[in-house]
Amino acid sequence: MTTLAWGAVTDTGRIRDINQDGVLSAESVFVVADGMGGHSGGEVASAIAVEQMAETTTFNSVDELIETVQRANREVLDRARDDQALYGMGTTLVALVAMTVDDTELLCVANVGDSRLYLCTADQMVQLTDDHSLVEGMVRDGWISPEEAKVHPQRNVVTRALGVEEPLLVDAWELVPVAGDRYLLCSDGLNNELSDAEIEEILDETADPQEAAIALVEAACAAGGRDNVTVVVVDVVEAEPTESDPPADRVVAAHKVDTAPAEPPSDPTDETAPAAEPTSDDAEPEGEAEAADAASTELDSLSWRSFVDWRWFETWPLSWLAALALIVLVLLLVLLAVL
Repeated sequence: MTTLAWGAVTDTGRIRDINQDGVLSAESVFVVADGMGGHSGGEVASAIAVEQMAETTTFNSVDELIETVQRANREVLDRARDDQALYGMGTTLVALVAMTVDDTELLCVANVGDSRLYLCTADQMVQLTDDHSLVEGMVRDGWISPEEAKVHPQRNVVTRALGVEEPLLVDAWELVPVAGDRYLLCSDGLNNELSDAEIEEILDETADPQEAAIALVEAACAAGGRDNVTVVVVDVVEAEPTESDPPADRVVAAHKVDTAPAEPPSDPTDETAPAAEPTSDDAEPEGEAEAADAASTELDSLSWRSFVDWRWFETWPLSWLAALALIVLVLLLVLLAVL
């Protein structure tokens, strides 16, 4: 039988006035949700997500886990439609759930947005989830480098979140539990302040999961604490032996959605919020944050599919853009001369 030990900490950080993160750590269900959408909206959205996940204490399949996340999404959308003060709220969500499927004990993961889940084994630490964010998509498509993504002014913009549209696209994985493994769930307030190497060092040096969670949050706050920081550390204390060696990443099945989300509904009375996060995931100095907020406001009128169009120009060097503008100007002058 799989036995788990865990620790959880959430902190407002050093800059924010309120904590919009939500956290759940129970016997078999662990969740981190990072809210967005104003001072009240983000806090409400993450709380709704956590409450919906907490209502199911025993999951029997990964499909049931995905449906629970979908239900949480519908609840966030319904609340926003009923209360105009909450319009535009949303939340990321990453969940780790222990369950038994067809007499096989599994750890199942669900992910929407840019909150992360890491796996720490005796040999390595790896990020199992994919960030559903604008800049990570640009990195995967080769538009910018990972180094450029770390300082990109729109790195806080997410392309998936609860409260944006229905149906929600949810990535999920089935993992084999292995004794000695450690899992880390976190909001981006942690990984925006600490590198993966720094995170891994703290996890390696701190045996107790609660003390490890505390140490991670304290380190993130000491490094700047520019966002809310939420951490859940889950240790696999005991696990049933497997007939064969488990995969290095422990993944035995993946349920990833690789297609683009549907366009927002055209009916203005049934519009959902755009998939952008202009506030809750900001981790920039004040001047840079204002620039990012302005850019995110401009993005509010776009579906994320349109990034395929405009982001191409964003990666051009300034000299290219100046040359293009000069060419257009010359063409206009020639046209005027001809007319």
